[in-house]
Amino acid sequence: MKIALIGAGPRNLSILGRLLFTINKAAKVEIDLFDPSPIGGRVWDPFLTNNHTFLMNTFANQVTLFDDYELYDNDSPIDRPNLLDWAHTRAFDYLKEHPEYPKAYENEVISLISSNTFASRGLFGIYAAWYFDELLAAKPENITIRFHQTEIINMTKGPRRFKLWTRNNYIEKYDRVILAPGHIDNQLNEKQESLRKFADKMGFVYYPASHPAENDFETITGSDTVLIEGLGLSFFDVLLSLTAGKGGSFITNRNGSLTYRPSGREPVIVAGSFNGLPPRSKGINQKEASQLYVPRFFTLKHLKSIAAMNHGKIPFSQFMSLLKQEMTYKFIYNQVMQSDLPFDSTKANILHALDNPLSWSSLNDRFNLDLETEIDWDGKIFPAMNWQDTETFNKKLLTHIENDIQSAQLGNNWSPLTGAYDLLRDMRDIVRTLYNENYFTEDGYEKMLTQFRQFDNQLSAGPPLVRMRQLLALLKAGIITIAGPGFKTGHNEHFFEASDKFGQHFQGTVLIEARLSTIDFRIAKSPLIRSLARQGLIEPNDRFKKENGQLLFGNTIKIDPNTFTVLNKKDQAVDGFYISGIPLEGERWFNTVIPRPYVNTLIFQESQRLVDSLLARSPQLHRILKKKD
Repeated sequence: MKIALIGAGPRNLSILGRLLFTINKAAKVEIDLFDPSPIGGRVWDPFLTNNHTFLMNTFANQVTLFDDYELYDNDSPIDRPNLLDWAHTRAFDYLKEHPEYPKAYENEVISLISSNTFASRGLFGIYAAWYFDELLAAKPENITIRFHQTEIINMTKGPRRFKLWTRNNYIEKYDRVILAPGHIDNQLNEKQESLRKFADKMGFVYYPASHPAENDFETITGSDTVLIEGLGLSFFDVLLSLTAGKGGSFITNRNGSLTYRPSGREPVIVAGSFNGLPPRSKGINQKEASQLYVPRFFTLKHLKSIAAMNHGKIPFSQFMSLLKQEMTYKFIYNQVMQSDLPFDSTKANILHALDNPLSWSSLNDRFNLDLETEIDWDGKIFPAMNWQDTETFNKKLLTHIENDIQSAQLGNNWSPLTGAYDLLRDMRDIVRTLYNENYFTEDGYEKMLTQFRQFDNQLSAGPPLVRMRQLLALLKAGIITIAGPGFKTGHNEHFFEASDKFGQHFQGTVLIEARLSTIDFRIAKSPLIRSLARQGLIEPNDRFKKENGQLLFGNTIKIDPNTFTVLNKKDQAVDGFYISGIPLEGERWFNTVIPRPYVNTLIFQESQRLVDSLLARSPQLHRILKKKD
């Protein structure tokens, strides 16, 4: 049997590991991986100049590619270090054996000293390459693996097999195809095309939504004014490139704050977004690799009991109410633990009382405390939307960022606020289970994709703390201006322009959309995706419709969610064709995840189901391909 894995990122590497140790030795199998980027995929390419400075958004000890639970029974035992352990033990020797990697990574592995460390994206790419080499060394003799660093541009389905074409004219047929391409760039929309044409006409520079590490900012000089649309994770990458990347430096002060020393080559920078503020920064890590918060109220059992009383569905309002209750519990609990109380027994009594939410309002009177027991979580998402004018915004902006930094410095476990935000990450698998197993109504799903996504992204998906400290230093140095909410960009006759809801207007010679492309296969630039759509081999997901008739999940490719088998335009299974990961975002909840060790993470669960389906597709081969107990 021949299997093609399109994409060599974490998803398909996980699937490859599962295949190697699941297929029976009696079956001869050839597996080909295809990706125009190196092993690890596009986001983690260690040869991109910026990827040795751009950071992952997960602590190094919470990153792995090894399926901890399901691969213990293989005949060739291999070590399973997480990214941090690998950096401490194997990385330096591996880098010495592979001089093709930039020397900067040797310095980095020496500096990754604790569980509070973020690795660079490029180093994760090297970890992925090492992982792939480990799989090659441990693979059974009956399996052949080849990696082709090229793009698949077309695929057709014959009566029994699939025919694939690469950009470098490699053509081959396969029995099974798994597509896990990661983020795919989109065709420019009407506004973006207008901006591109204007930039070409004026000799300006325009960067549409894309991976920041792939943008070349060398042509941007100190005489430019740069407008940045977006204040999310990509914004911090762009900002670093336009400041430290231009020769500036951050000086650490005695109190841990940063001061920026400009090089003089930085452009004038104006940035903004719809809500006016960056997401909350991640707290100093106080958690072990597999340490997850155990909820008291927001439990799967409790949530499913609510569904049982509502015809199998969970009302979105009750979902959010229970989630906020859990966050409030953690918020108060952490205040109690940090309080200076006269006797330990008193603290124990307070914590016992805390188990009953009805008692929270009386805690202060009952125990003579001064705790904050009520909190408006919704007000934490977009507070700047209520600030009335530019002067108020500018004052509150600095205070907001300073308070966020102070909260994050208390840690992701013990800070009252940041510790509560971090629960959203730890409880994400509960949310995924409810979302993926159809526990919401159509209206609930629409609110999950709008209200809850904003809530989750703004509170739990922010940058490493060091990036927020750098932003504060740049604001105080006058290097960057953050505009108010309602930030919009376009162009006039002479310049790119931007405005905010306060009536401020800005002009620039460079416009950067600091975000990844929208996940929507219908507007993808990829020749493979466009070809599959033309043939009717992939179709929009029509599971739910909005009130206006639009498809709620129309941006995602339609699959059988139990097997990840693609469904074609006739709603028939395309036997042997599977899709995993980012193209399913919306149909599945929060697919942009890196595996975490010892928590049976989403990628490993889905890899198991997909591989089991793949091996079961041909009944006559199933007994041979599937390992016997």
